[in-house]
Amino acid sequence: MDQVICPPPSRKRRDDRIVEVFLHAYRSGSFSDNPCWLPQHEKNVEVIATSKADGSRLAIEHTRVFAFDGHMEQEAVLRPIAERIETIHLPELSGRWVQVHFAANFVGRLLQRHILLVQDELVRFLERTLPSVDPKMHNVHHFEVAIPLPNGKSPIVELDVEVWDGVEVGHQISVTGLLPQGRTLHSQVGSALERKLPKLTSADADVRFLMIDMPTYTDSDIAVVKVICDLEGQFPLLAAVDEVVFAKTFGFETEGFIVFRTWSPRSRVWTSSFINARLDKAQVVA
Repeated sequence: MDQVICPPPSRKRRDDRIVEVFLHAYRSGSFSDNPCWLPQHEKNVEVIATSKADGSRLAIEHTRVFAFDGHMEQEAVLRPIAERIETIHLPELSGRWVQVHFAANFVGRLLQRHILLVQDELVRFLERTLPSVDPKMHNVHHFEVAIPLPNGKSPIVELDVEVWDGVEVGHQISVTGLLPQGRTLHSQVGSALERKLPKLTSADADVRFLMIDMPTYTDSDIAVVKVICDLEGQFPLLAAVDEVVFAKTFGFETEGFIVFRTWSPRSRVWTSSFINARLDKAQVVA
């Protein structure tokens, strides 16, 4: 994973801040000088940026894919569990970054009545299990954890775990929720394309990027790429998009980093490796 140190964004609007970090990280910041931020009360892309290398004009339109239908309610269930798990600190995990993923509706109504017990059991399981998980980037381990309840039942909570080695983070463990597959994901991506492609393709620019922001509780970019390929016939304007930029922003607010990756809808290939854009802590004002 390539790491790029970026200055903290100056824009106030969250979407602009994500785009601004990308401009500094992409192609050694060749599009980062004096970008033209367009008013969002009109049908504009976020920004038109001019390359200092060749003068080409880049338009970026930002959209966000939320976790799942009813994501606010689901995130309210996940948040206290995530906060509890993210306090785990194990000496065996020094220099490693653990990502714990839960699916939508991973806690049913029965377990919601015993949420503290769920937290206790998950913490015990992870403290016991994580030191033995081999670190390998993008290698997903699936686990099922039984939660013994006072009534004698033991409902199962499923989770996936990734352990990455050699990644500098402030917290050893990050907890996210997975974007569900199937019709829900198709409808969200299709809605985003319907709303965003007309603005992007009409922008006065030489190059056009659609940025898909995948915030705290999200699935992988690969799942979204598959949906875009499935929906390609319904959205001929995709042919005018040069790159789809995936911005994994789950670590932006807490750790000061965003992971970017670009994909070409024309050639259907990944056009860049993962770019870990980290904010320069020396420039961050507390």
